[in-house]
Amino acid sequence: MNADGKYKILSLDGGGAWALVQAKALHAIFGDIPGREILAHFDLVVANSGGSIVAAGLAENFKPSELEQLFLNEVIRKSIFSNLGFTERPAMNWVTRFFNIGPKYSTADKYEGLKSVLPKLSKIPLTEVPALIPGERSTQFLITAYDYYRNRARFFRSNMASTAKTANLANRRKRSVPRTPDPVTFVQAIHAATNAPVNYFDKPAKIEFKTAKGIVERHFWDGAVAGYNNPVLAGVIEAISNGVSTDKIHILSIGTGIKYLPKQDVFQSAYEELVIRFDKPTFVKDIIKMTSSILSDPPDAASYSSYAIVEPSLPTKSPRFVRLCPVIQPSLTVQENIPTWDVPEGFSFPEFRDLLNLEMDAISDKDIKLIEKITDMWLEDQTLNQPIRNDKYLRCLLGHNTFGEGLIDLAKWIN
Repeated sequence: MNADGKYKILSLDGGGAWALVQAKALHAIFGDIPGREILAHFDLVVANSGGSIVAAGLAENFKPSELEQLFLNEVIRKSIFSNLGFTERPAMNWVTRFFNIGPKYSTADKYEGLKSVLPKLSKIPLTEVPALIPGERSTQFLITAYDYYRNRARFFRSNMASTAKTANLANRRKRSVPRTPDPVTFVQAIHAATNAPVNYFDKPAKIEFKTAKGIVERHFWDGAVAGYNNPVLAGVIEAISNGVSTDKIHILSIGTGIKYLPKQDVFQSAYEELVIRFDKPTFVKDIIKMTSSILSDPPDAASYSSYAIVEPSLPTKSPRFVRLCPVIQPSLTVQENIPTWDVPEGFSFPEFRDLLNLEMDAISDKDIKLIEKITDMWLEDQTLNQPIRNDKYLRCLLGHNTFGEGLIDLAKWIN
């Protein structure tokens, strides 16, 4: 926390190639300045998956325009989302992919791709990265992951003195746990945090640790599996655990796009794809739903819980908690005096349907252009911002209704 008395958190959601949203948002907020100058505004950066790539890109000192190229450049995208080769696919995978279930990408190739695009951060420990950031705030990093064998969340920290660190908690209880830094690079932490399972990467991310007993292996999945696709709550708890008063906490939380659909029984719809349909559950549908739900917020839970901690009176909106994330949702119109859900202005129905169906691993140029379009419209207030809580009519109850509205409150404390 700096002399201004504010503790500033930057939280970056996961979302694969949708992290392009974050790069463009940072460009709009800060201009095209070196990434470390952006990081210098914050005391803590907490990130998962695609957001951790953005955080690392900033630490590598990429400008936002250069960050955007990580996602706009097809060669770079495919170096991270590298398709499994013919011999790499298990026999069963050829069967399950018929039902859109099963891995598509190589974990090993992803690690090589990350090292290639982030060469500096692939060589130094995460604990040394804060020293690269200018200014007086001593910017720290918290990257979320999921320990495959221990079945629990795993946080990679740059701050080894954090009170929330397991070894430090144990030592406070006189259990004599050695306080040694995790010998991991930023890129290794990102490798763990970006390893979405089941429908995406073929194996857990393997990281080798040097210990007093020799080399040990640990295996990780994406932090979303532990409920940290939106990692803002992890950042808030980290701050509070280290003695920061909740009234000092200021948060910029940037998402990667979220899709909201109304229930089919609220109002009529111009197209059946624009509402949640109550189809009969089936085994295959349930498997697909479970593999995708882990990559959700979980919907609004992290933002709302964090907001309630920081602003327990639950004001309609708070300058200290700015959530920025484009919403993909139908518009409520009136057709022949009847409220009707319809395609939002600026989209054709086929285009909007494709946007609703885009997954986090959107890697074709056509898909990326759709992400660019919704992001640019959001930045220009032509489409809505994600609320912290909405009602059944998809209206904002808590939070900022547009990007511009959030930007006005953000300007009160970001500099």
